[in-house]
Formats: sequence, C-alpha cells, structure tokens
Amino acid sequence: MGAAIRQLFAVGNGDATATVTMDLGSPQTFLAWGAITWIDSTATFDRDNAVGIDITHVDGVRTGTALQGGDHLGDPGALKNLHQGAVFRFGRTVTFRLRAFHGEDLNALGYGIAITNP
Repeated sequence: MGAAIRQLFAVGNGDATATVTMDLGSPQTFLAWGAITWIDSTATFDRDNAVGIDITHVDGVRTGTALQGGDHLGDPGALKNLHQGAVFRFGRTVTFRLRAFHGEDLNALGYGIAITNP
C-alpha cells in the first residue's frame, strides 16, 4: 500500500483558489479525499464566506458535482460547482482544489490525500 499527500493553501483577494494535481506514478486503484485543516477568518466570518475542498478531475476527466447554485457556486454543469470530496477510482492523476470564498477576509489550508493499492 502507498500513500501521497499534497498541501493546498488558499489565500488572497476575491475567491482564493489553490489546486494541485497528484501523479500516482502509474494507473492504479486508489482512494482519494480532501481535508480542510485550518480556516482563518481575518475579519468577520459571515454570509459571504465559505470554504470548500474537492476533487475536480481524475486523469483529466471531471468528477461529478456534489453541490451547485446558491451564493458561492454555479449553474448546473459549471466547473465552479463543488465536485466530489472523495473518490475511489482507477487512474493515475488526481486534481484537488481548495477554495476560500471572499478571500479578502478568509484563508484556508487543506490537504489532498490518496491511498493506493498497486
């Protein structure tokens, strides 16, 4: 069994976004998920703030939408929607995305994690 971890740090103006693509080295079965480990409200944590971590792509193919619409997400089919937070798949690359909505007053730290069984 193998494992891989990648750090993501979302900070900045507007909707702060961090992405990382993890290469598992070869196509294999894996379990991957994202975990938010730190949220820092630098002003008032209120209605315009939100944090999300998801897996947007596996081997370049978009994963399914988990949530859409509302104040922070998009219309059906939009990439800005929240995609799967965890996947059990066969593949080689996994793209994680961490977003801190309204990044003027919110920062976030998270990890993309994958466990493999080559």
